[in-house]
Amino acid sequence: MSAAWPVAGDEMYVEQDEHGRRVIHAGACRIAIHQVYYDRTSGRRLHPYFTPYFNEHATPFLESSVLARLLAEGAHRHADYFGVVSWRIAAKIPLPPRRWIERMRADGYRADAYSFFGRLGAGRVWPRAERKHPGIMRAAAVLFSRLGLDLDLRELSAPLVYQNHVICRSEVYARFGAELLTPVLDAMARTEDGMLQALLGVDAQYGGDRGFTLHPFIAERLFSTWLALHPAVTLTHLWRGRFVDRDAVAQEPELHMAEGE
Repeated sequence: MSAAWPVAGDEMYVEQDEHGRRVIHAGACRIAIHQVYYDRTSGRRLHPYFTPYFNEHATPFLESSVLARLLAEGAHRHADYFGVVSWRIAAKIPLPPRRWIERMRADGYRADAYSFFGRLGAGRVWPRAERKHPGIMRAAAVLFSRLGLDLDLRELSAPLVYQNHVICRSEVYARFGAELLTPVLDAMARTEDGMLQALLGVDAQYGGDRGFTLHPFIAERLFSTWLALHPAVTLTHLWRGRFVDRDAVAQEPELHMAEGE
């Protein structure tokens, strides 16, 4: 059995199949987004447009593991665009998902990927990361060298995309998964590589919280790195505001603009 319900207007609706997979139909375009949660509390924060994904056995790579797994399983194949987002995306990107779809439609679905970091634009991905997570450039350099990638991380510049918050053409996302995401996650998981594990295992100094290693912070910068290696892949940001937490939403001008559209 399958079910469908309207989103906005006659040409936009969500369809759910017998396996619980949801697809947003916007005109002739199909968009499938999975939303990751970990427990009952996070499960209450899910959006009805998205397919819930219970990540019962979280890895050090967090949502990046889910993205790699879903791409490997072919979950992207039944949609034109595919994405995997965190249960916290509404607290970080206050733009309602209905607006995401409207802006993609208004763009004519011309971009290969859509994301939410327009205020950040493009920049040197890894030096920026080093300022927040000391040691990440050294770890990433050794990691990429293990894969035969000769990258000058000091100069590598690309559009900035964080936390895998991107909606990408399915076939393009599959390329990213096969070419970079999965090989990098596999390399970071090799416990016999003592030198690399020592570099990855340092405290990431994430927002004052201790216990996070560098694994997820390297993983979330892989899409930007891949874009730098494939300049023909196009990216458009749907959100021009700041990457905010919920307590700052009232001061976010982009949200007020979106509500008044």
